[in-house]
Amino acid sequence: MKRLLITLALLLPLIPSLLVAKEHQVKLLTANASGQTMIMDPAFLKIELGDTVRFIPSDASHNAQSLVSPKGASAFSTPMGKTAVVEFKQEGAYLYKCLPHFALGMVGVIQVGQAVNIDDFKAQWQTLQAGVVMNKDRVTATIAKIQN
Repeated sequence: MKRLLITLALLLPLIPSLLVAKEHQVKLLTANASGQTMIMDPAFLKIELGDTVRFIPSDASHNAQSLVSPKGASAFSTPMGKTAVVEFKQEGAYLYKCLPHFALGMVGVIQVGQAVNIDDFKAQWQTLQAGVVMNKDRVTATIAKIQN
């Protein structure tokens, strides 16, 4: 009985975070109100473990597909032109793209808790960035928002 009480006392602080997972939204836009094209809005999102993200494409030509994920995390790819929800169960930094518009810099970053994979993330981006021909500065600024 004493062990059970100790176990419950240790687990009790974790229960609220499990019960209050939040849903966030990212709009996949051809253009935003300020005239930026091929953009995720927001481009950077910091969330907690267990939170979900609802990806909302503005038209049939957009989706969200993981490019860089923490080790052990499941890859994701939402259907073209369809709203989809993805749950993030692994801590770290995620880089995702719109498949047909990656070259145009249509990428976003989601940081889940601590960016435990930041070194691997940056190393992979060094290789991947060659595929981005437009809006590279915007992508670089978005990646710079990752914090530990």
